[in-house]
Amino acid sequence: MKYTFILYIFISIFLVQCATNENHPHIANEQPVQETYFSKTIEDPYQYLENLKDPSVLSWLTSQNNYTQKVLQDISGRQQLVEKIKKNDEMRSETVFNLKVLSPDAYYYIKYSKNHEANVLYFRAGIDGEEIALFNSEEYKAASNNTYIINYFQPSWNGKKIAIGFTKNDEEFSEVVIYDVANKSFHKEVIDHCWPSELGGINWLDDNSGFTYLHIPDIDTTSPNYILDSATVLYRLGNNPKDLHIIFSRKTHPKLHLKPADFPIVNIFGKDQKYMFGRVGGIGFKDYYYAPISELKNEQVTWKPLFKKKHKVEKFLPHNDEIYFLSALKASNFSLHKTKVNQLNFDTPIEVIPASKDEILKDFSITSDGLFYTSTKNGVLASLYHLKDTSIEKIILPESSGSISLSNISTSTPELWIEIEGWTSHKNRYRYNSEKKAFTKENPTPVVNYPELEDIVVKEIEIASHDGTKVPLSIIYKKGMRKNGENRMLLNGYGSYNWINAPMLYPYLLYWISEGGVYAVAHVRGGGEKGEQWHKEGYKTTKPNTWKDFIACTEYLIDEGYTSSERFAVWGGSAGGINIGRAVTERPDLYAVAVIRVGLLNTLRSEIAPNGQNNIKEFGTIKDSVEFEALLEMDAYHHVQKGTNYPAIFLTAGINDSRVAAWQPAKFAARMQAASSSSAPILLSVNFDEGHGFDRSQKSKREELADIISFAMWQTGSEKYQVK
Repeated sequence: MKYTFILYIFISIFLVQCATNENHPHIANEQPVQETYFSKTIEDPYQYLENLKDPSVLSWLTSQNNYTQKVLQDISGRQQLVEKIKKNDEMRSETVFNLKVLSPDAYYYIKYSKNHEANVLYFRAGIDGEEIALFNSEEYKAASNNTYIINYFQPSWNGKKIAIGFTKNDEEFSEVVIYDVANKSFHKEVIDHCWPSELGGINWLDDNSGFTYLHIPDIDTTSPNYILDSATVLYRLGNNPKDLHIIFSRKTHPKLHLKPADFPIVNIFGKDQKYMFGRVGGIGFKDYYYAPISELKNEQVTWKPLFKKKHKVEKFLPHNDEIYFLSALKASNFSLHKTKVNQLNFDTPIEVIPASKDEILKDFSITSDGLFYTSTKNGVLASLYHLKDTSIEKIILPESSGSISLSNISTSTPELWIEIEGWTSHKNRYRYNSEKKAFTKENPTPVVNYPELEDIVVKEIEIASHDGTKVPLSIIYKKGMRKNGENRMLLNGYGSYNWINAPMLYPYLLYWISEGGVYAVAHVRGGGEKGEQWHKEGYKTTKPNTWKDFIACTEYLIDEGYTSSERFAVWGGSAGGINIGRAVTERPDLYAVAVIRVGLLNTLRSEIAPNGQNNIKEFGTIKDSVEFEALLEMDAYHHVQKGTNYPAIFLTAGINDSRVAAWQPAKFAARMQAASSSSAPILLSVNFDEGHGFDRSQKSKREELADIISFAMWQTGSEKYQVK
């Protein structure tokens, strides 16, 4: 047995070495598995690739990555692009992330370290205060071979302690440790099995003695119990973190009928609050409960119903014994309502702001100066309003705005900040004085502008989809662009989870336009650009509208002379892999190249993948006959047909990915390589040290960005980017 295993390893290593020396990727062997769903038999030739612990699978992934890196390194112009990206990164070296303002005299934020491979937590005593470095992530477990960065932090109310979350190797899960500001040292206790950057954050108690957070028992992405049966825990400083004091969970509150995939998260909306709020659910609308914070002194918290999923509440805030909330119950575009805590009525609440016909109510904040809210049209044109008493005033913005985010300190103080962002500009932060009706720019550090993005034209239009529905389409290009069909086009689309693909300066946009291309965004159904109904029209059984909208946008851009199919590139990531994957498998003739970052491509098997149980709420389950058919229809992997002339495809995967398993893009790559009749390359890049990409190193981001842009430029005919 021992010698058989050694021989097996030797063969695996030999295959990797052979594949590395070949001029084409090593085609995976087919090992068909048949499964029957509701009398329909589905054959899966590459299901064995799902076993990421199998040495032969890892060997194949290694060979794919080696071949891909060899091809990419041979693209002329790529290294020059890497240097350009690095130079621009250095220009943004002072950029602030995750800014948190606890008071006018307490600003906390993160910046990259000097080498850009770590990050540093800073403090300022006010916007004009001296910048003080508190902790550099390079110093955390410095002797370890792992790469740690700060991916979450939350100061205590008195500022004496800071809960800092460190994640390693882009895994996203955190180790939370308590930093003592005065002593410049950490408490010895380490809180693990948590994901505060994504799930629930940390809520400090008023007396700074501890906080609540979500504990996740199983964080092994290969386990069938991955992120199931989580629980909100009350942690007191100095206690053993392993002794869990659970205040909200499926086990402690069986009468609430939580499901294993639900995240029972507790929210406390600031300091000096009467109530805490517990949510049940994951993706989409949720059931909420509430309890007096004083109940934390009890052995068990008694949670009372607040509202149900059916009330379609997107956001709520407690204020003066009332609950203000955004809801899609009365209108798909959302309206703003309120109800009293002691007389809860979410069925027929008091309307505060009615729904708009052409815009959706996006967000709101409450300060001592009144209620402020934002709206957005088609997800790309944002407006700001002020409600004081019964008067509504539209606020004149300091610059044109594609998207607006709001922040404040509390409902009892006047401070209000907005951040404005657009397709060609990074965020600008402004403080608003409602008495003077004036904005003051308050960027903690200078915002970088790029000469490449001068004289840019942004067109926001709507085009008719396959069923006549008007789909928003954003087109961004250099002034003077000629509609002669010869421009290289990069089209992006997502269309899931009610997410709005709002204007922001994507690095893909910057570097594509820098190379003379045209960039566009298709705001397809499944997103939230036109409200809740827009989401539902690209959801489960209606999911085909997502990629059919995308195809309609593609055809429009070609028909109008912006580009041609020979110069057409598309990209998407994560759940956007459904959109790109199905557009390419349904209409491969329209595209020259497709880029899919860590994409969801095999939805029929996603239920068994990391986060699969939670994704059922968005895409469906194979246990339901109707939803099974929907999952099969949106499954790009199962729509790959042998002998088809597919475009060039570049796929990425991360072994540590906590959201989309690396085998999803791997299986798609294997099937595409075997099926495509064209000579266009099908490349799979596998990062064995990182995950989904949220917490990766700057160097890794630069390299992947250069890979994507240079590959797409090469495959759309750029003379600058050619294989040597």
